[in-house]
Amino acid sequence: MKVACEQILERFGGRVPSTMEELLTLPGVGRKTANLVLILAHQSAANICVDTHVHRISNRLGWVQTKAPEQTEHALYRAARQRWWPIINLYLVTWGQNVCRPMYPLCAECVLADLCPKIGVTKIGRSRAKL
Repeated sequence: MKVACEQILERFGGRVPSTMEELLTLPGVGRKTANLVLILAHQSAANICVDTHVHRISNRLGWVQTKAPEQTEHALYRAARQRWWPIINLYLVTWGQNVCRPMYPLCAECVLADLCPKIGVTKIGRSRAKL
């Protein structure tokens, strides 16, 4: 992190780069971080930030059929309307942490349960709702 900050100061005059290509030259910055910076710092509407939650849920819902987050990113550009690109991460991360969890998703609490093909789901978690 420190080296990336030093490079931003030295190479970019203290301004966070505004292109994917420049961001990827910084140590420790991959596509996920670069997309997040472009969305949050530069208000880009042309990027999708894909982390493990976005990757898992996009595949689980059948929106994409991919093996890696970078493949998911590129597939989502084709599968989702552009107006949703910058906020896909916000919604799917929160949902993935609370409902559509990696292990034992809480399908009984999911508003999409009847529509979801549950691709790759082998065991479903117990509802957290109090009886």
